[in-house]
This record gives sequence, structure tokens and C-alpha cells, in this order.
Amino acid sequence: MRHHLVALATLSALGAASPACAQSLKADEVLSSIAARPVSAPNPVLGADGRVHLAYELFVANPSKVFVTLDKVEILDPGGRTLSTLADDALGAMTSSQSGGGRTLPPGGTAVVLLDVALDPGAPLPAEMRARLTARREAADKDGKPEPLPAGYPLPAAFSFTGAPTGIGQPAVVVEPPLRGNGWVAVNGCCDSLTSHRGAVMAVNGQLRTPERFAIDWVQLDPEGRLFSGDVNKLESYAFFGTPVHAAADGVVVNLYDAAGEQVPGQDATGITPESVGGNMLVIDMGGGAFAFYAHLKPGSLKVKLGDKVTAGEVIALLGNTGNSTGPHLHFHVMDGPSPLDANGLPFVLTHFTGRGVVDERNSDFVDKPVPAVIDKTRLVGERRDALPLNNQVTDFDP
Repeated sequence: MRHHLVALATLSALGAASPACAQSLKADEVLSSIAARPVSAPNPVLGADGRVHLAYELFVANPSKVFVTLDKVEILDPGGRTLSTLADDALGAMTSSQSGGGRTLPPGGTAVVLLDVALDPGAPLPAEMRARLTARREAADKDGKPEPLPAGYPLPAAFSFTGAPTGIGQPAVVVEPPLRGNGWVAVNGCCDSLTSHRGAVMAVNGQLRTPERFAIDWVQLDPEGRLFSGDVNKLESYAFFGTPVHAAADGVVVNLYDAAGEQVPGQDATGITPESVGGNMLVIDMGGGAFAFYAHLKPGSLKVKLGDKVTAGEVIALLGNTGNSTGPHLHFHVMDGPSPLDANGLPFVLTHFTGRGVVDERNSDFVDKPVPAVIDKTRLVGERRDALPLNNQVTDFDP
């Protein structure tokens, strides 16, 4: 009996996978080495590209003593049809590794895989989705480095398993644009890039949270297409600094902060604490379990107080550069609770805007220099109704 228990413990520690394992109770059981689960269920949202996006994250942990490299993640509907696939370099580009190994998780390592299932307009939403993960495992040598599995290893190096089921959440919240004017860029927006917002998975009270899944940092280009003119380190160089911020919907003010000073643009933020990370901010309860978050507001500009009722379109503050900010912008997102950290992000759609293209990050240095942004005017162009602006889209809010 003792030897039998030792053998089972060894397999558990190895965390390997083999559907033909003699002790398997079912044909589809796989000793997978890694565990995977959704952080929270995706909520469908119509993007400015005309497709319905189901954006969510898989938290992957490696409790075994082997290295595991993710090769492919496929998202399946209940019938087994593949809805989305990430593989190899594309998978690496959407994987945030907390242990610094990219797609390779060392023993004890964790990672978050960012998923964006984009469906054609009119396509039925799946009742449930599951993830099929394909991976390889390697042994750890005496120095803790990966090496090929030894001869006679009881389980195969390559394996695949299906799990991490998730249902589908409620549709997106409809709100008005929180800003006025034209040339606003949706920086760090959703859904198919690993941005500072999409990758912001954090633990609060022992629970994983993704408050910024659909967050946007709004900055405005001037008529020449520049973010600023003059000294990059001076707030007055940014023509949109101090722009009025409008309530995106009717609601009640349930959280605010107005004790942060301005940061120096073009430089790393200083003096950040959990209390002040969003700078001067407002949270407005819009009803139905949805809360709007407005962050990095100008000091002393908040025009409401706790408990105040606001109406859509009302000016509630001015755009600033407070908190964790390296340049003037409005951080806006919708979430399922009143705490900007202890919440999950909810998708939202804007009642109206006009797309002017997408900023080409690879060929634009407009953030650091007073030069026009390079805009790809072949993508995401035209009038949109009840849609979510996508990452780096240039949008006009005025008719």
C-alpha cells in the first residue's frame, strides 16, 4: 500500500498528462501539470469593428515540478466548434507571465492569457465556452533550468486538455461620451492587445480582479494631429488639459478622492499609494450594478460631492494629470462595484461617435515629441452608434 501511495504522489507532483493513464477513471481525464480557470465571465460588447467581442482572461498556474510551455489555446463552443485560437508567438503576445517566462511557466509559476473571442454580427452567442490548451513539458535540471524529460518518464512531454468553462455575462452598458470635441484617441483600449489595462489582473482580499478590462485612457490630438506643442514636461503644452469631463449617464456619486497634486508630464509618476493610484477621481453609481469611474482629474475641479445626483452630460470635473499618470488624460471605465480596485470591468458602448482611423503605435512618436500622430485611415472609420471604441482608435464626439 505504501508503494502504491508513493507512486500516486509522484504522478501528482509531476503533474503530467496522459489520457491512457491506467488509473484514470474516465477516458478524457488528463494529468495536465497546469491548472487554468477564467478570472471572470466575459460580457458581450459590440466593437467599432462591427464584431461582438467576448474579452476575458485565463489564469494559468503550474503547481508541478516541471516546466510547462503553452503552445496553443483554443476557445470552443458547447458543440466543440473553435471560436478563437491563439498559438505560438501570437499566444506569447497575449500572455502576461508573473514569473517572467513568457509562454513557459516554471515550477510554481503563473500567467494570465488574454482572450478576445470576436463573433460576426448576428452570430448567436454561445451558452458556454471552454478552453482547449495544448502544451509541452520539460524537466528541471540541477540548476533549475529546463531540460528534456528523462528516458522512461511515465507521461508524455506533449499534452492537450479541455477545461476552464465559463458562461456569458450580461450585455454592455450604454453610456454617453464622457468628453466633447474631436480627435480623442482611445489609448490602452480593448481588446486584442496586451495593454496596461488588459493586463491589469490584481488580487484583492484573495480574489483575482480585472477592473480595467475595458478601460480607455482618453487623450486629444490638436488640429495638426499633435498630442502637445512645446515642452513635453509642461502641462500647458497639452491643449486639452483642463477639458470638462461629463457624466456618461444619470447616477449618484458614491466614491471620490480629491487630495492628489498634478504629476509632471513626460516623467514617471511619484508618491503613488493604493489610495491615490487613480489620482483625483469620481465613481458614479449608474444603477443595475454598473459604476462609472473617472480618474486623474484636475485638483480642486470636482464639481460634485458624495451623495449628489448627476444627470447625463453634466460637467462633473476637469481633465488632469494626477495619480499614476505620465501625461494629461481621462481614464474612464465601467465596473461592477464602487471600488476602482475591488471590481471587475464591464463593457460599455457609447451612444455615438465617428471613427477617424487608428493611431499606428509602431510608427508614431507623438507621445514623446511634438509631432503629428501617424494614423491608419483605412481602419475603424465612420459613424458608430452604441459601440465600443477599440484600441488606439481616433474618435470624434461632435457632429
